[in-house]
Amino acid sequence: MNKTFTVPVEPIHKRRPIAGWWLSFSGYLGIIATTAVWLVSGALAMEGLGELLGFIWYLVTMPVLFLAMPVVIRLISRGRSMRAMTAQDLLKQDSRSAVVFLRSFDDDDLIDPSFTATNQLVPGRYENKLTRVLASIGPVVALGRPGEPHPELGAARLYVKDEHWRQAISDLIDGAALVVAIVGDSPGLWWEIEFSIEKVPIERLLFFFPYPAPLKTRQSYWRTAFLQNPLWGRFLRRKLFPDMEAKRQARYDAFRARINADLPQPLPQTLGEARFIAFSNEGRPIPIKPAKPSLLTRAITLNFNPLLDIPFKKELQPVVSARKNHS
Repeated sequence: MNKTFTVPVEPIHKRRPIAGWWLSFSGYLGIIATTAVWLVSGALAMEGLGELLGFIWYLVTMPVLFLAMPVVIRLISRGRSMRAMTAQDLLKQDSRSAVVFLRSFDDDDLIDPSFTATNQLVPGRYENKLTRVLASIGPVVALGRPGEPHPELGAARLYVKDEHWRQAISDLIDGAALVVAIVGDSPGLWWEIEFSIEKVPIERLLFFFPYPAPLKTRQSYWRTAFLQNPLWGRFLRRKLFPDMEAKRQARYDAFRARINADLPQPLPQTLGEARFIAFSNEGRPIPIKPAKPSLLTRAITLNFNPLLDIPFKKELQPVVSARKNHS
């Protein structure tokens, strides 16, 4: 899809795959080296000073390991960002109609609080999960945050000057296979949602209502790692669930109050357990029935009450199938 934009595109982040690969490799190497130095130094301390003092050495130097981990994780993440394709390059490479990803910039750090996000060192985010699933429909693209030092992982970023962002959104959604929005609370996002409802066929819209983790958790690598851990993290998830669920419902209430009059048919009074709302060709809102991880997955992780877990591929299968059939 060789997309033509009517506004100048800013070449802020040039893709550097080789440098990015080496930076990520350095991060992985840093994890191995830091851990090895800590273990070897402790073993030498035990041998030279005795088991008790050696054990104390392990405890005293352990904070160094914890302090080093977020640093090397950022190297891995930055390396991946350097390898990521820009929206322009992705649209040139992929001939399919695009999937346009809308969100508030304040939600760029929304982590996925489910246990299924733990199969990677870099903390899992909602955007990553959505992008992987929706990429089967078409190239997933988004407008980049102005001035960000490097693009977030997930949707391919398009950068324009601030005065051109509305027209850039118009260019992106023109002919899009799907427009998906993480419903948040910023003036820019409200404009994008209202504009999409006006310009995009209603059956090509998808709205996601996330479970927002506390800000202090999202800003801390170790808090995030603890929350996403499949074993002890489930206790923290249960503790945080009422507040995160209340915030999710509040986002829906604000969305319904603001958007309901613009829709062909009214939204349900309450969101219930649904995390996504799609629409029929006639404009009827369709809350997507929540899916649960398989019983085997829940048994392996001892997670029999997956309140926050969203198996995106399974849950979005009806939407993906419908859009692929019409592309």
